[in-house]
Amino acid sequence: MTTAGFRGEVLRGIEWFSHDFTGQRVAVVAPGREAAQIVPEVAATARSVKVFQEEPDWVVPVRVPGGRAVSAAVARFFLRTQVKDPWIRRLLTPHARFGSRRTAVSVGYYAALRHPDCKLITWPVYAFVADGVRTAEGVEHHVDCVVLGPGSVFARDEITEGRPA
Repeated sequence: MTTAGFRGEVLRGIEWFSHDFTGQRVAVVAPGREAAQIVPEVAATARSVKVFQEEPDWVVPVRVPGGRAVSAAVARFFLRTQVKDPWIRRLLTPHARFGSRRTAVSVGYYAALRHPDCKLITWPVYAFVADGVRTAEGVEHHVDCVVLGPGSVFARDEITEGRPA
């Protein structure tokens, strides 16, 4: 699947960095570890942000010395103290064992998700349509700009179809 049908702007990799999102409705399509880096920056200027989380990842506020057990405890504590809504917290909790994938370092990710103009969406992206993103349950989310994280399945799909990500 490609973003070819989308009429808005598509930013791939690190093209989002230093981009002015003022007044734009933005979709961020990325795994949790990348969304943790992208979303706080985008949400600072965008009119609204929809985070299409491909998979959740553990997030810590700083690099944690002391090994996997200490890092896991910090990540769980950080999630529990930053995300009060139990349902959202559940959606942000990875299913994989701690340390089986890269842990994200971000102080602002959970705070950005608490903002009323930032919404976490866990339904899989089904298609990119002219005005935005359609998820698997059939809802079309209208956006002006799509940010594809470098590790997004859609960024990888576009590489295999001959378009650079």
